[in-house]
Amino acid sequence: MGGVPLILSAVLLAVVPAVRGAGERIAESTIKPARPREAPVSDTDELAAFLLMDPEELFDLEVVNSIDSRALVEEARGEKRVLREVVRTAEALLPRVRAETEDPILVGAILRNKTLDWYQRSQGDPTWGQEMPLRWGGIFHESRVPGGRLSRKLSSRLVDVINECVKASGAGAFLRAGFTGIFRESARMARMVQFGFGSKRPRLTQPVAQAYLDDLAASARNGDRPLPMEHLSEVARRNGSAEVNITLVELFRQQGTGSLTVIDRRFHPEMNALSVRVTSPKGPDEAATYDLVQATGPPTGASNAPEDATAEPSSGSPWEREDMEKKDWLDVFRSLEKRKARLGSPPRENSRDRASYVGLREAVMVDPQARKAFLKVHWKGRPSGLVLLCQLLSEGTLTPEVETDGDYLEAELDHLDKGRVDRRSKGGDWKIGHGWTVVREVAAGNVRTYRAQGKSGD
Repeated sequence: MGGVPLILSAVLLAVVPAVRGAGERIAESTIKPARPREAPVSDTDELAAFLLMDPEELFDLEVVNSIDSRALVEEARGEKRVLREVVRTAEALLPRVRAETEDPILVGAILRNKTLDWYQRSQGDPTWGQEMPLRWGGIFHESRVPGGRLSRKLSSRLVDVINECVKASGAGAFLRAGFTGIFRESARMARMVQFGFGSKRPRLTQPVAQAYLDDLAASARNGDRPLPMEHLSEVARRNGSAEVNITLVELFRQQGTGSLTVIDRRFHPEMNALSVRVTSPKGPDEAATYDLVQATGPPTGASNAPEDATAEPSSGSPWEREDMEKKDWLDVFRSLEKRKARLGSPPRENSRDRASYVGLREAVMVDPQARKAFLKVHWKGRPSGLVLLCQLLSEGTLTPEVETDGDYLEAELDHLDKGRVDRRSKGGDWKIGHGWTVVREVAAGNVRTYRAQGKSGD
């Protein structure tokens, strides 16, 4: 008889399978109110709080995550009615927990809410770095501290609670509870919740989300300074930047080149906009790094691009001037940097043929200081060819994070190389003037890397 509880435990887990394929979200209107619970027989706050939860109105993911599952089982042990209530509660919460921690849409919404908490609370909370790693650790995926604490994934901990309570209650109690309908409520919930997305679902949703959350929990906000995201960068190093970037695009809205909007000021005008900034790897054997940055300008995506409009000097848009030389562009860059503003994007129609655009491109190609200054204040979004070219010439190598960025860069290179008689741009070889040569290399998976060589050899 010693092995019976283990077999029954497996039967219990089979009752709460992971729902696969397409399904609906939780249909609140179709879920009947949960039947009244029996009053907890223990006066322990943690046990009482857990037993009062349900997957609908009385649900708080952070509170569920904060409960010590081992202590919970120990407190319930010895009283079979309490053990049955714990199993009923854990089994009812499990589909909701899985849904909210695996669906990229729901995960992204949770991360935005936690980012708001970080922005509004962390700077004034001296205990943030000690308490929040415990409250947020393991919600989506396991969280590790090298040589220290390990927080297992929340859904796995709930399964363990069910297993341990079943073992503690004995085979007879389990059978009586199972056949009297202990699983009916959450079985209906499981049918209404979708948390399986097949092959199209990004495979790194949970580790990427947890790494992002661990970075927020580890460090309080320091004014307007960027937050280096060490955990997220480590996930990219282990799994590849491309996989992480694909996942981030599923979680947040992409904004231009190398930036993803987390908090949009259109919806939160009282605070700074927050974005994940992606810094491309400098070499083929390195991975991208990530920072959470704040923008103090006008709301993202407002009509007529006010961010660009406020970035123009008082004399009017430099794109409309035909006498813009290198020193004029440097003056514009210094003015923009001082005001923490950005250069407005050039008109998209025939932008490369404008005298102002040609002058800026010349400055970028011949002067390292101009490249450095331009990268601090460049516009976001399209057209992005000149920005990518500047990054390539500054760093010597560029692996676009988004495939279309390679197309924009090559369009810029083709425009510079079009007058050469022996041009070989289709083979990935461009001579763009001022002693610069750019070569394209293609690795497995059609990953393109561009290398720039100047006349000085750097």
